[in-house]
Amino acid sequence: MAANPPLCADARYAWKWPLPYAGEIILLSRGGVEVKLEGAGLRTRSSRWSTRGTVFLTNMRCVFVADKPDSSSGLEAFELPLAYISDEQFKQPILSANNLSGRCFPVDGEPGSSPLQFTIYFKEGGVGTFIPLFFRTTAYVRSIASRMQAEQQHQQQQQPGAYPPPATSASNGSAAPQQFLQAALVDPSDPTRVYLTQPLDPSQQRDDAPKFPAPLV
Repeated sequence: MAANPPLCADARYAWKWPLPYAGEIILLSRGGVEVKLEGAGLRTRSSRWSTRGTVFLTNMRCVFVADKPDSSSGLEAFELPLAYISDEQFKQPILSANNLSGRCFPVDGEPGSSPLQFTIYFKEGGVGTFIPLFFRTTAYVRSIASRMQAEQQHQQQQQPGAYPPPATSASNGSAAPQQFLQAALVDPSDPTRVYLTQPLDPSQQRDDAPKFPAPLV
């Protein structure tokens, strides 16, 4: 997790976007959501933040951009690296909005750092497009992160003349996002915007590299 990641604007759209890393693909966006965050890593006075805005899903992270910045802390956006998300749950309460909750560990946190608790409430429309793509993308990123960790451990333990471990394919349900996006089920009641082509100009990219496990394309 990280507060206020770089954002960018495009004259064709009325909202701000997370500025992509090199190799990052914006898969979808969903407006009209309410997000509640709680954790010591927040900059707010109460270590809590609840506001409405737009959530973006990429092949690396989930980014929430508020409709209005927080007046006291200046908090406007928050990123949740998919590789650091755990305990995610989708709930469909009878008397309240569908919601997605989970925990996310800080990007630059020290060992033993507490995770952030997040809940995304879908106040407008269905979730038949957003939820399946979120879980499939998260599974894909986890498979990549696991392989990266295994390769790193092997390199640390490798002796002269040893062979590198064979490349393993992604597990079932973990196909690359740009592949399964083509066959995504579009729920007519879900206002999620799915991007088969990238909505931003290729020149709009971050100069730094992600500090978390992320697939590169």
